[in-house]
Amino acid sequence: MSIKPIIAYLLLRYKIDVIHAHQRLPIISACIAGFILRVPVVATVHGRVRHDLRSAIARRFTSRIIFVSNQVLTISRHYGTIKHKSVVIPNGIPIPQKLPDLEPYTIGYFSRIDERHFEVIKNLILAVAKLKTDYPNVRLLLMGDGKEVEKLKLLIYEANSKLNEEAIQYRGFVKNLENIGFFPELLFGVGRTAIEGLARGANLISVNYKRMGEIVTLSNYEQYALNNFVNVTGLPPTQEKIFNQLKNYYEKRDSYRSQAPVLAQRIENDFGINKTTNRIIEVYSSTLKSGGLPNSKQLNS
Repeated sequence: MSIKPIIAYLLLRYKIDVIHAHQRLPIISACIAGFILRVPVVATVHGRVRHDLRSAIARRFTSRIIFVSNQVLTISRHYGTIKHKSVVIPNGIPIPQKLPDLEPYTIGYFSRIDERHFEVIKNLILAVAKLKTDYPNVRLLLMGDGKEVEKLKLLIYEANSKLNEEAIQYRGFVKNLENIGFFPELLFGVGRTAIEGLARGANLISVNYKRMGEIVTLSNYEQYALNNFVNVTGLPPTQEKIFNQLKNYYEKRDSYRSQAPVLAQRIENDFGINKTTNRIIEVYSSTLKSGGLPNSKQLNS
Protein backbone atom coordinates (compact mmCIF):
# COMPACT_ATOMS: atom_id res chain seq x y z
CA MET A 1 0.00 0.00 0.00
CA SER A 2 1.31 3.45 -0.85
CA ILE A 3 2.41 5.59 2.08
CA LYS A 4 0.48 8.65 0.80
CA PRO A 5 -3.02 7.25 1.58
CA ILE A 6 -1.75 6.27 5.03
CA ILE A 7 -0.57 9.83 5.65
CA ALA A 8 -3.89 11.20 4.38
CA TYR A 9 -5.78 8.86 6.70
CA LEU A 10 -3.70 9.96 9.70
CA LEU A 11 -4.18 13.62 8.83
CA LEU A 12 -7.95 13.18 8.80
CA ARG A 13 -8.17 10.76 11.72
CA TYR A 14 -6.11 12.85 14.15
CA LYS A 15 -6.79 16.33 12.67
CA ILE A 16 -3.06 16.98 12.31
CA ASP A 17 -2.05 20.61 11.87
CA VAL A 18 1.51 20.25 10.56
CA ILE A 19 3.49 17.38 9.00
CA HIS A 20 7.24 17.21 9.71
CA ALA A 21 9.13 14.98 7.27
CA HIS A 22 12.75 13.84 6.89
CA GLN A 23 14.50 12.29 3.84
CA ARG A 24 13.48 12.36 0.20
CA LEU A 25 10.60 9.87 -0.17
CA PRO A 26 8.82 10.78 3.10
CA ILE A 27 9.10 14.47 2.19
CA ILE A 28 7.56 13.90 -1.25
CA SER A 29 4.78 11.72 0.18
CA ALA A 30 4.04 14.26 2.90
CA CYS A 31 3.93 17.09 0.35
CA ILE A 32 1.41 15.29 -1.86
CA ALA A 33 -0.85 14.29 1.04
CA GLY A 34 -0.49 17.70 2.63
CA PHE A 35 -1.35 19.53 -0.58
CA ILE A 36 -4.47 17.44 -1.15
CA LEU A 37 -5.74 17.97 2.41
CA ARG A 38 -4.36 21.51 2.81
CA VAL A 39 -1.98 20.64 5.66
CA PRO A 40 1.42 22.43 5.71
CA VAL A 41 4.66 20.42 5.53
CA VAL A 42 7.90 21.20 7.33
CA ALA A 43 10.94 19.28 6.01
CA THR A 44 14.35 18.79 7.60
CA VAL A 45 17.42 18.37 5.37
CA HIS A 46 20.36 16.70 7.10
CA GLY A 47 23.09 17.40 4.56
CA ARG A 48 21.99 15.72 1.32
CA VAL A 49 20.22 18.63 -0.40
CA ARG A 50 20.63 17.23 -3.92
CA HIS A 51 18.96 14.04 -2.77
CA ASP A 52 16.35 15.25 -0.28
CA LEU A 53 15.16 18.22 -2.39
CA ARG A 54 15.77 16.72 -5.84
CA SER A 55 12.05 16.59 -6.56
CA ALA A 56 10.29 19.80 -7.60
CA ILE A 57 7.37 18.60 -5.47
CA ALA A 58 9.53 18.74 -2.35
CA ARG A 59 10.86 22.20 -3.17
CA ARG A 60 7.48 23.70 -4.12
CA PHE A 61 5.05 22.16 -1.68
CA THR A 62 7.02 22.42 1.56
CA SER A 63 5.93 25.35 3.70
CA ARG A 64 9.20 25.55 5.64
CA ILE A 65 12.57 23.79 5.28
CA ILE A 66 14.94 23.26 8.21
CA PHE A 67 18.67 22.88 7.55
CA VAL A 68 21.12 21.64 10.18
CA SER A 69 24.00 23.63 8.65
CA ASN A 70 24.17 27.12 7.17
CA GLN A 71 26.65 25.93 4.54
CA VAL A 72 24.33 23.15 3.39
CA LEU A 73 21.63 25.75 2.76
CA THR A 74 23.68 28.47 1.05
CA ILE A 75 25.51 26.19 -1.40
CA SER A 76 22.29 24.53 -2.55
CA ARG A 77 21.62 24.98 -6.26
CA HIS A 78 18.04 25.80 -5.31
CA TYR A 79 19.01 28.41 -2.71
CA GLY A 80 17.41 31.28 -4.62
CA THR A 81 13.98 29.62 -4.72
CA ILE A 82 13.90 28.20 -1.18
CA LYS A 83 15.74 30.76 0.95
CA HIS A 84 12.53 32.65 1.79
CA LYS A 85 11.13 29.60 3.59
CA SER A 86 14.34 28.10 4.97
CA VAL A 87 15.75 28.26 8.49
CA VAL A 88 18.92 26.85 10.08
CA ILE A 89 18.38 24.81 13.25
CA PRO A 90 21.38 22.65 14.22
CA ASN A 91 21.25 19.15 15.64
CA GLY A 92 20.30 19.05 19.29
CA ILE A 93 21.34 16.57 21.98
CA PRO A 94 20.23 15.66 25.49
CA ILE A 95 22.82 17.32 27.70
CA PRO A 96 24.66 14.73 29.88
CA GLN A 97 23.40 14.81 33.46
CA LYS A 98 26.83 13.84 34.73
CA LEU A 99 30.07 14.60 32.94
CA PRO A 100 32.25 11.51 32.39
CA ASP A 101 35.80 11.04 33.58
CA LEU A 102 38.08 12.09 30.76
CA GLU A 103 40.97 9.78 29.94
CA PRO A 104 44.16 11.88 29.63
CA TYR A 105 46.07 11.54 26.37
CA THR A 106 43.32 9.39 24.83
CA ILE A 107 42.07 10.26 21.34
CA GLY A 108 38.65 9.12 20.11
CA TYR A 109 37.12 8.48 16.69
CA PHE A 110 33.50 7.26 16.64
CA SER A 111 31.89 6.50 13.27
CA ARG A 112 30.60 3.95 10.82
CA ILE A 113 33.44 1.66 9.78
CA ASP A 114 32.90 1.96 6.02
CA GLU A 115 35.35 2.55 3.18
CA ARG A 116 35.37 6.33 3.55
CA HIS A 117 35.87 6.37 7.31
CA PHE A 118 38.39 3.54 7.10
CA GLU A 119 40.76 5.77 5.13
CA VAL A 120 40.52 8.48 7.80
CA ILE A 121 41.05 5.94 10.58
CA LYS A 122 44.06 4.45 8.79
CA ASN A 123 45.72 7.87 8.57
CA LEU A 124 44.81 8.55 12.19
CA ILE A 125 46.40 5.29 13.34
CA LEU A 126 49.59 6.08 11.41
CA ALA A 127 49.68 9.61 12.84
CA VAL A 128 49.19 8.35 16.39
CA ALA A 129 51.96 5.76 15.96
CA LYS A 130 54.32 8.53 14.84
CA LEU A 131 53.20 10.82 17.66
CA LYS A 132 54.02 8.26 20.35
CA THR A 133 57.73 8.95 19.84
CA ASP A 134 57.30 12.29 21.66
CA TYR A 135 54.12 11.49 23.62
CA PRO A 136 54.33 7.86 24.76
CA ASN A 137 51.13 8.07 26.84
CA VAL A 138 48.93 8.69 23.79
CA ARG A 139 46.23 6.10 23.07
CA LEU A 140 43.56 5.83 20.38
CA LEU A 141 40.01 4.61 21.04
CA LEU A 142 37.87 3.58 18.05
CA MET A 143 34.14 2.81 18.16
CA GLY A 144 31.61 1.91 15.49
CA ASP A 145 30.50 -0.89 13.20
CA GLY A 146 30.46 -1.55 9.47
CA LYS A 147 31.69 -3.73 6.64
CA GLU A 148 35.34 -2.74 7.06
CA VAL A 149 35.61 -3.95 10.68
CA GLU A 150 37.72 -7.03 9.94
CA LYS A 151 40.08 -4.96 7.83
CA LEU A 152 40.31 -2.46 10.68
CA LYS A 153 41.06 -5.17 13.25
CA LEU A 154 43.97 -6.37 11.13
CA LEU A 155 45.30 -2.83 10.81
CA ILE A 156 45.07 -2.34 14.59
CA TYR A 157 46.84 -5.64 15.23
CA GLU A 158 49.71 -4.69 12.94
CA ALA A 159 50.04 -1.22 14.46
CA ASN A 160 49.98 -2.48 18.05
CA SER A 161 52.53 -5.19 17.21
CA LYS A 162 54.94 -2.55 15.89
CA LEU A 163 54.36 -0.36 18.94
CA ASN A 164 54.69 -3.36 21.25
CA GLU A 165 51.66 -2.23 23.29
CA GLU A 166 47.85 -2.02 23.08
CA ALA A 167 47.92 1.67 22.18
CA ILE A 168 45.00 1.39 19.75
CA GLN A 169 41.74 -0.07 21.03
CA TYR A 170 38.58 -0.97 19.13
CA ARG A 171 35.37 -1.15 21.19
CA GLY A 172 32.88 -2.01 18.44
CA PHE A 173 29.39 -0.51 18.32
CA VAL A 174 28.35 1.36 21.47
CA LYS A 175 24.66 2.20 21.68
CA ASN A 176 24.93 4.67 24.54
CA LEU A 177 27.98 6.84 25.25
CA GLU A 178 27.02 6.86 28.92
CA ASN A 179 27.98 3.17 29.09
CA ILE A 180 31.65 3.39 28.07
CA GLY A 181 32.91 4.29 31.54
CA PHE A 182 35.28 7.04 30.46
CA PHE A 183 35.57 9.46 27.58
CA PRO A 184 38.59 10.46 25.46
CA GLU A 185 40.15 13.80 26.19
CA LEU A 186 40.36 14.61 22.48
CA LEU A 187 37.87 13.67 19.79
CA PHE A 188 37.87 13.74 15.99
CA GLY A 189 34.54 14.33 14.27
CA VAL A 190 31.82 16.66 13.01
CA GLY A 191 28.07 17.00 13.48
CA ARG A 192 26.48 14.96 16.25
CA THR A 193 29.80 13.39 17.25
CA ALA A 194 31.38 16.81 17.67
CA ILE A 195 28.48 18.14 19.74
CA GLU A 196 28.38 15.05 21.98
CA GLY A 197 32.15 15.25 22.56
CA LEU A 198 32.30 18.97 23.33
CA ALA A 199 29.30 18.66 25.67
CA ARG A 200 31.26 16.12 27.71
CA GLY A 201 34.26 18.39 28.12
CA ALA A 202 36.46 16.86 25.43
CA ASN A 203 38.45 18.94 22.98
CA LEU A 204 37.61 18.50 19.30
CA ILE A 205 39.43 18.43 15.99
CA SER A 206 36.99 18.92 13.11
CA VAL A 207 37.41 16.02 10.67
CA ASN A 208 35.33 13.93 8.32
CA TYR A 209 36.32 12.05 5.18
CA LYS A 210 35.83 15.17 3.03
CA ARG A 211 37.16 18.00 5.20
CA MET A 212 40.05 18.49 7.59
CA GLY A 213 39.64 21.30 10.11
CA GLU A 214 41.38 22.62 13.18
CA ILE A 215 41.02 22.31 16.93
CA VAL A 216 37.77 23.99 17.96
CA THR A 217 38.48 26.91 20.31
CA LEU A 218 36.60 29.82 21.80
CA SER A 219 37.84 32.02 18.97
CA ASN A 220 36.58 29.82 16.10
CA TYR A 221 33.59 28.23 17.84
CA GLU A 222 30.96 30.45 16.21
CA GLN A 223 32.04 29.60 12.67
CA TYR A 224 32.22 25.89 13.38
CA ALA A 225 28.88 25.86 15.22
CA LEU A 226 27.21 27.59 12.27
CA ASN A 227 28.26 24.78 9.92
CA ASN A 228 27.68 21.67 12.04
CA PHE A 229 31.37 21.69 13.08
CA VAL A 230 32.56 21.08 9.51
CA ASN A 231 35.43 23.13 8.10
CA VAL A 232 33.56 24.11 4.94
CA THR A 233 36.73 25.25 3.13
CA GLY A 234 38.90 22.35 4.28
CA LEU A 235 40.54 19.67 2.14
CA PRO A 236 40.43 15.90 2.78
CA PRO A 237 42.47 14.70 5.78
CA THR A 238 45.90 13.16 5.27
CA GLN A 239 48.29 11.49 7.67
CA GLU A 240 50.49 14.59 7.69
CA LYS A 241 47.59 16.98 8.40
CA ILE A 242 46.29 14.79 11.20
CA PHE A 243 49.74 14.47 12.73
CA ASN A 244 50.32 18.23 12.61
CA GLN A 245 46.99 18.96 14.33
CA LEU A 246 47.71 16.37 17.02
CA LYS A 247 51.21 17.73 17.60
CA ASN A 248 49.79 21.25 17.87
CA TYR A 249 47.23 20.07 20.41
CA TYR A 250 49.74 18.36 22.68
CA GLU A 251 52.24 21.22 22.47
CA LYS A 252 49.50 23.58 23.76
CA ARG A 253 47.48 21.02 25.66
CA ASP A 254 47.06 23.04 28.87
CA SER A 255 45.64 25.99 26.95
CA TYR A 256 43.18 23.86 24.98
CA ARG A 257 42.10 21.91 28.07
CA SER A 258 41.42 25.16 29.93
CA GLN A 259 38.90 26.15 27.23
CA ALA A 260 37.04 22.84 27.26
CA PRO A 261 34.66 23.59 30.20
CA VAL A 262 33.66 26.92 28.62
CA LEU A 263 33.03 25.22 25.27
CA ALA A 264 30.90 22.60 27.04
CA GLN A 265 28.75 25.40 28.45
CA ARG A 266 28.41 26.96 24.99
CA ILE A 267 27.23 23.61 23.63
CA GLU A 268 24.63 23.33 26.40
CA ASN A 269 23.34 26.80 25.61
CA ASP A 270 23.34 26.38 21.81
CA PHE A 271 22.62 22.70 21.19
CA GLY A 272 20.63 21.44 24.16
CA ILE A 273 17.65 19.41 22.99
CA ASN A 274 15.20 21.70 24.79
CA LYS A 275 16.40 24.74 22.87
CA THR A 276 16.36 22.88 19.55
CA THR A 277 12.87 21.56 20.24
CA ASN A 278 11.57 25.03 21.09
CA ARG A 279 13.01 26.43 17.86
CA ILE A 280 11.28 23.72 15.84
CA ILE A 281 7.99 24.41 17.64
CA GLU A 282 8.43 28.09 16.74
CA VAL A 283 8.69 27.04 13.08
CA TYR A 284 5.41 25.12 13.41
CA SER A 285 3.71 28.12 15.04
CA SER A 286 4.95 30.65 12.50
CA THR A 287 3.94 28.33 9.65
CA LEU A 288 0.38 28.11 10.96
CA LYS A 289 0.18 31.83 11.68
CA SER A 290 1.22 32.67 8.14
CA GLY A 291 -1.51 30.49 6.68
CA GLY A 292 0.60 27.38 6.44
CA LEU A 293 0.51 26.53 2.76
CA PRO A 294 2.81 27.92 0.04
CA ASN A 295 1.15 30.68 -1.96
CA SER A 296 0.70 30.59 -5.72
CA LYS A 297 3.88 32.60 -6.31
CA GLN A 298 5.90 30.05 -4.35
CA LEU A 299 4.25 27.14 -6.18
CA ASN A 300 5.30 28.57 -9.53
CA SER A 301 8.87 29.46 -8.53
